[in-house]
Amino acid sequence: MSLRSAPAGSRVVAFRKENAATQGLQLGLKFRESFGKAVYIDTIIPGTQAANLEKQGKLQKGDEIVMVSATFGDEMWSARGIGKQRLEKSIAVRQGQTIKFVIEASDDNSKAKQKALAEKLAKEAKMTSRLQAELAKEVDAAKAAKPKGKLFGLF
Repeated sequence: MSLRSAPAGSRVVAFRKENAATQGLQLGLKFRESFGKAVYIDTIIPGTQAANLEKQGKLQKGDEIVMVSATFGDEMWSARGIGKQRLEKSIAVRQGQTIKFVIEASDDNSKAKQKALAEKLAKEAKMTSRLQAELAKEVDAAKAAKPKGKLFGLF
């Protein structure tokens, strides 16, 4: 299942954009693509919206773009593994006055939090499957213990 909005606690940055096809450069961002088609902020152009957001501490060089605004509306699309070209195309076709990105820092602290969250979710999934198996055993035992009579168990 894919998310259609930014997860709780995510860093979301919004840019005002012209009512025309917009490129990342017009927002003040230059992107770079890494192995696995992850897209990172390579350069922040001085004197732009991105530079102002950098001064506010909302984004920085090296941050990974993980979600981008959909073509229209408030939904967001995952940008993990889409590559620089598709991200820039998503920016260009965006309709409306703003475009939003969900960004993640590429530092070790952020990755450690993600790993801890993934481990927690895996542990919860394991516990849920164990409880479901126990419940299925109880249901099967109850069905086996129930006496079967004639005529739908009424007599």
